[in-house]
Amino acid sequence: MLTGRFGLPWRETGVTTTASLRAAATDDAAEDQGRAAKAGTQTLDRGLDLLELAVNESATVIQLAERSGLSRAIAYRLVGSLAARGFLAMAPNGLVRGGRQLLRLRNLVQDQTDLVALGRPQLEWLAQETGMSAFMGRREGDESVHMLRVPGRERVAVTTQPGTRRRLAETGLGKALLLDDGEGSWQRLLALADPAHRRDDFLAEMQAAAARGVVLQCGPAPDHIHSVAAPVRDASGRIVAAINVAAAAPYLDAERMQQLVPLLRTAAAEIGAALGRDTADASAA
Repeated sequence: MLTGRFGLPWRETGVTTTASLRAAATDDAAEDQGRAAKAGTQTLDRGLDLLELAVNESATVIQLAERSGLSRAIAYRLVGSLAARGFLAMAPNGLVRGGRQLLRLRNLVQDQTDLVALGRPQLEWLAQETGMSAFMGRREGDESVHMLRVPGRERVAVTTQPGTRRRLAETGLGKALLLDDGEGSWQRLLALADPAHRRDDFLAEMQAAAARGVVLQCGPAPDHIHSVAAPVRDASGRIVAAINVAAAAPYLDAERMQQLVPLLRTAAAEIGAALGRDTADASAA
């Protein structure tokens, strides 16, 4: 039997031969991708193993190689890559230690954990008092990140999950996080928002919210999600998080939103007090 370049049976019809060759090429490409993915996962695992070893015990690169079972060449390459990204650092005595990026991530996780633990009782209280889902989020750059959700009792619920990111100017939670920014920042952030959220009265809305200390948000179509949101301030008065209750418009009309303003103020102030904020400062804000 005659065979072609790839060891496939040779056919007299060129169409069949071309199809067979393409199938073989596709299989080869898939195998290459599989090997590349496996190699990438293996490299990541090795890097994480070295990172864990370096953080848990002082060691040189050579010692890390011996303890991890890696060759010195691979250990040096991985440590170099991790150091370039700030996850590891080399001390003058040759020992490898955790880098600045690792410390920053640790602090971020610690802050989030503390805020969630301190905020949960107040969100549970809000959900119980209002029957609506209550949320907490924090600011990361030009976005808000949801950290906690406590479900309410409404039939049609807002189900935004922790980890969800939104542009700050698009939600009540996000607007509460930027109340201290001022008009220049508000205009810049509004330009980043989805066109559906670029209301002509946005600046006037933010000015009123800043004076009130609470955001009253009426979301656009098609969802028409309404919310009442308040910033959470730490001992220095800095906004470190925000909380809100949110529901579809039929559950949260303008009158009901006004009624909930004192509850949001109280819950935000309680979380702030747990962070060391003076209650007199909270009342004056």
